Amino acid sequence: MQSFIAPRVLRVNGKPAPCNCIDKIICEYCCQANLVLWEKKEHPEKEISEKLIKSIEKKGVRKTARVLGVPRSTVSNWIKNKNVPQKYIENIRGVQ
Repeated sequence: MQSFIAPRVLRVNGKPAPCNCIDKIICEYCCQANLVLWEKKEHPEKEISEKLIKSIEKKGVRKTARVLGVPRSTVSNWIKNKNVPQKYIENIRGVQ
């Protein structure tokens, strides 16, 4: 856990989050900021899925479904749920 990180990571009502850390005690805002950073590091596939969904929408649902050999409704569900199965990620990159 890092101290004095909240103002750089979190925003509260559009302003940097306050930090009440003391030398050996981490404040609640910095704890939350550390959890946010951990979540981003722990789940990088989320960003990859979002980028792939944008590219699917740009290229077209039907074309992507045809190339992958899956029903169009399946690709539509991926977009709706904002989740692309891991086994199709490499194949989708090949479509682009």
